[in-house]
Amino acid sequence: MRASRPDPSARRPEPCLPRKRPDPTAAFFAGVLLLGAAACGEGTSTGAVSPDRILHNGQVVTVDDDFSIAQAIAWRQGPNGSEIMRVGDEEEVLALAGPDTRVTDLEGRVVLPGLIDSHLHFSQLGIEAEFENDLRYAMSTGEIVQLVADLMERLDPEPGEWVTSRGWDEHKYERPFTRWQIDEHTPDNPVRLGRVYRGVAVNTAAFRLMGIDDSDSSTWPDWWLQDLDWFNYEDKVFREMRTLTVDGQTREVEVPTGMFLGNAVRLVTVNPSQRDYEARIRAIDYGSREMTRLGVTAIVDPGGGGQVMRAYQEARDRGMLHFRILQVYEGMFNTQSPEEIDAHFASLPFNNLGDRFLRWRGTKWQIDGGAGTRSSWVSQPFVNWETIEGEPNYGYHWVEDDLREAQLRPTVDRGWEPHIHSTGDLGMKQTVDVFAKLMDSIRAEDPDADLRWSVIHAYLPMEAETNMLDKMAEYGIIAAVNPSFIYHQGRSFSANLSPGRMARLKPLRSYLDAGVRIAVGSDYGTSPYSPWIGLFAMLTRTDLWGGEHGAEQTITLEEALRGMTIDNAYLTYSDDWTGSLEPGKVADLVVLDLGDVWELEREPDGILGMADRVLLTLVDGNPAFRRAGFEF
Repeated sequence: MRASRPDPSARRPEPCLPRKRPDPTAAFFAGVLLLGAAACGEGTSTGAVSPDRILHNGQVVTVDDDFSIAQAIAWRQGPNGSEIMRVGDEEEVLALAGPDTRVTDLEGRVVLPGLIDSHLHFSQLGIEAEFENDLRYAMSTGEIVQLVADLMERLDPEPGEWVTSRGWDEHKYERPFTRWQIDEHTPDNPVRLGRVYRGVAVNTAAFRLMGIDDSDSSTWPDWWLQDLDWFNYEDKVFREMRTLTVDGQTREVEVPTGMFLGNAVRLVTVNPSQRDYEARIRAIDYGSREMTRLGVTAIVDPGGGGQVMRAYQEARDRGMLHFRILQVYEGMFNTQSPEEIDAHFASLPFNNLGDRFLRWRGTKWQIDGGAGTRSSWVSQPFVNWETIEGEPNYGYHWVEDDLREAQLRPTVDRGWEPHIHSTGDLGMKQTVDVFAKLMDSIRAEDPDADLRWSVIHAYLPMEAETNMLDKMAEYGIIAAVNPSFIYHQGRSFSANLSPGRMARLKPLRSYLDAGVRIAVGSDYGTSPYSPWIGLFAMLTRTDLWGGEHGAEQTITLEEALRGMTIDNAYLTYSDDWTGSLEPGKVADLVVLDLGDVWELEREPDGILGMADRVLLTLVDGNPAFRRAGFEF
């Protein structure tokens, strides 16, 4: 049962205390130095300078240490961006107003710190909106086929032009869709449809580009009729019995449907070319506008690295990056040798490069696969292995502990903090154990080393033989979780892991009770990018079908909002200047058409509609999104 909340009108902000200032840092690809944010309130070096803006008569949720609720907030623009001057009661904040201060009456509405997404593969978001249809909400084969037909009508592509989309999940449908269903709408266009994770579906035109002809057996590759020796448990080619004319004779033959899972996707040897550079810049423009429409003011891109930084910087230079990208991880690293990894990072003459709007920092690694593809590295096998795999399936992992430690060491020695995709309990155990060894060696020389390393996804930390909650808490290892998986993939995860393990998956209550900090992200493009889906999942643990998975692992609204704001700022070494609404921090905030923040906890079903109730999103004190009709 979720805890009841006190009357927010009875809460008052605590007095502002001096905050530690960050060291100056080099701006990305520029020589501009950032100055630390000023100290708080009227006692700053600004003296009697008045704020530029005041919002009052609202419910300002500060997400400070006491989760204080204020009525008003004031900020000003300085030479280095916005600076919150005061958060407090009506009278004390309005008293700061000068002749040029613009004052907005919130009429009782809720103000939150700008939401931060700790795991969003951002560069494709705008591409998908312009050139694709989102398949993530399709609940039947018919819906998938219709979405492809609608896309063909919208784009009207030339013959031979690729048609792409992503987000299908075969567990949501009565039966998997096939290339022949897609062919009806795309006879002259190759199609590539990405799964939510580690899968692809193509049509017959794509096979033709590969030189494969259903009617000519001499064109069939060695995997056409049977699986290859190197296939693992998650690797799969879907096949279906068809009546075909082959080599001039009618035959019943079981041939690929066009759907591939796991490493089998490598068998598809033709791919659409990358969108041109200008399309990628447009995508950043659209994508950052779309995220601010939802109240998101900053993200972490966990898979971009140097390959996407040029486009991000170009978009920023053109004024087309409308929110903050707090970290772009360099990666991904799996099976490369320590020597190869060392050489790669030795070739990068910098680390922690950028400023408050765009920063290249951290590395991305992967231990195992995922629950949806039955490839998480687990200590107890996936259920129904008797009929699906024929032998116990414990998933897979990329490398052993000693090699992973050797891979990581040259990167952490250069100051690149690691963030590792680990879903199964054995995958998490390897990550936590290796982290602990490396952290011990670093802190032996520097006891005060500030190590903010994370386990990405972090599904199963509390299985009987591998429980690592206490160790994560002891070493300060962050659980970078994606609660939206519970909502969108709860049924498939439960079917693969068992309802019991699903009830323990991403156990936020247990994480927090053990003292483990959580950082919350959407993991778009596996899941939809709306932060409100994740909030709903944290408070309810329910899925798209209404199923509930481990109600005892729900957390409170206060805890969830911390995971979406200040704790994400902590993950990115940004908590001293963003993540909460406190004096001295930047004015990144969102105004909701909501009269009481605790309504989200009392009536969580309303959370799924909050995307339409975002009235204003400010990034650095300036409107990045304003809903029509809202005066600011």
